[in-house]
Amino acid sequence: MIKISVIMATYNRLEVLKRVLELYNQQTYDFKKFEVIVIDDVSEINPLKEIKKLKTKYKLRIFRQKKHSGPGLIRNDAIKLAKGKYLLFTGDDMLPDNNLISEQMKLHENNKGIGVLGKVIWHEEVRNEFMNYIEGIQFHYNNIKDRDNVKFHFYTSNISLEKEWFKNEKYSPEFKTYGLEDIEIGYRLEKNGLRVVYHPDALVYHLHLLNFEQFCNRMKNVGKSAVIFVRLHPELKNRYLPMFPLNKIYKLGSFTLSNKIISYISKKLYWYSNFVYSYLKGIEEEMKNVEASKGFSCFFNL
Repeated sequence: MIKISVIMATYNRLEVLKRVLELYNQQTYDFKKFEVIVIDDVSEINPLKEIKKLKTKYKLRIFRQKKHSGPGLIRNDAIKLAKGKYLLFTGDDMLPDNNLISEQMKLHENNKGIGVLGKVIWHEEVRNEFMNYIEGIQFHYNNIKDRDNVKFHFYTSNISLEKEWFKNEKYSPEFKTYGLEDIEIGYRLEKNGLRVVYHPDALVYHLHLLNFEQFCNRMKNVGKSAVIFVRLHPELKNRYLPMFPLNKIYKLGSFTLSNKIISYISKKLYWYSNFVYSYLKGIEEEMKNVEASKGFSCFFNL
């Protein structure tokens, strides 16, 4: 009987995906009690044929969307397909520790109705000075104040909860690209009573090398998503959108410190300033996209 379904959206990462799926053969959890659902968001090369060649000790199911759906909607479809009482959301570039599922389920078996937030760290193969620096920025585990009641850390890189929670909630179709779509549904679930527990022993290793330009672009996308988030939840505007005049001050300061010459004084200051500037640029661009929305620009006073 399947107790937990591992949900993994994939897009253009066939070789890494195969490596991830092979590692699930090393799980210490009973292979008869978990399944892995891979749902492909119309990758340029259809991965179904290659994935079906894999020999797995667990039940592997793979599906392909008819059209590109984005990170949120594709997970909605996967949830419908899942047979387990519990769902573990993770990524196609997240290499699981051998005890990942056992550690996730250990907390579920002793606590009813919780979400279990595992930990994500960079894989050794992608570590360098820049990757080590952004590790803390990416997931903010150091900001967790109460491990037994975590807020705003609903990361679908490594989190599990009962499927029952999705009876009345779905990932929002408003998010078209990466950024905050998981935090947003987590916020709604937490308002509905979900308590998320941080359990760092449930571990995955992130095999995704990023360079400076790629991470700046990621921060820009997060800025765009922040505008969407606040449109859905205006009460969080002070958390995600700096208001006037702070937005102007932040933009001027980050622009000044993002000059290449600053990198010769402090690389970390240069990197961080560019991240902030990229985030603010993303906010500005998304605001321009929604200016036609009645009263929206005026509401945020940007």
